[in-house]
Amino acid sequence: MPSALAAKLRTRMFGDKPTSMSVYHDLIAKFVEPGMTVLDVGCGRGAIAPYPWQNHEKIKLWGIDPDPTAAENPHLESFTLLTSDPNWKIPSGSVDLAVSRYVLEHVEDPIAFFSNLSRVLKPGGKFVFLTPNRRHPAMVASHWLPYGLKQRILALTKRADPHDVFPTCYLLNSPQAVKKAAQRCGLDITDLRTREIQPCGYLDFSVLGYFASCAYFAAMRATGLQRFFGMTLTGVLTKPMMATAATRAIAAESSLTASAWQQVGAAS
Repeated sequence: MPSALAAKLRTRMFGDKPTSMSVYHDLIAKFVEPGMTVLDVGCGRGAIAPYPWQNHEKIKLWGIDPDPTAAENPHLESFTLLTSDPNWKIPSGSVDLAVSRYVLEHVEDPIAFFSNLSRVLKPGGKFVFLTPNRRHPAMVASHWLPYGLKQRILALTKRADPHDVFPTCYLLNSPQAVKKAAQRCGLDITDLRTREIQPCGYLDFSVLGYFASCAYFAAMRATGLQRFFGMTLTGVLTKPMMATAATRAIAAESSLTASAWQQVGAAS
């Protein structure tokens, strides 16, 4: 479990400061509008710090996830299960805003992922995401840790349910990787930033670990190196209003009509 003293120190020193989650929520708030259809990619069960969609009028919130238990997410209007089919069972050009939180690190095929996003977004639609930066020391360590050990560490430091810890690939976890895959799939980079928003919490199981994280945080902020080695990568991608050759090719290859949309475990 996290050290009680480390938790108290973190609250005292950073309790009133922005967090990665608040930065992500602020990004969503910039683009969400009444009446939008929003797709939560990797929606999960909605138990951990969900965005306050109830504060927006007439939002249609759809969710998609490979985990069947995500159908329990109480915030969704409908849920679609990701299967081995490479095409998401969501109608083309039906989504105004797509969002994902700590999902890109699990993506095994970046081109397929962004191709699906490009297809389901309406022209002008946006994708807002939050994910770790693979250059951060914690992510470097995470990449090489055995899966079982990672589950135990996250249970200790983050009180994470082992059910919510999934294998990571880190194929979309640098600005360069995101740019390359997005451009290939016809998505424009609207905003892309790597930052050290708060000290990493993975070492909070001890006071010494907490202070080590604080020292790294201070060094990154003071030197400007957070843009390379900061922990948090946030971004906004936009589907162009005019179709490019790449988006036309994607549409031709993965056309999907609304009648073919298979919803699983829809929640009202």
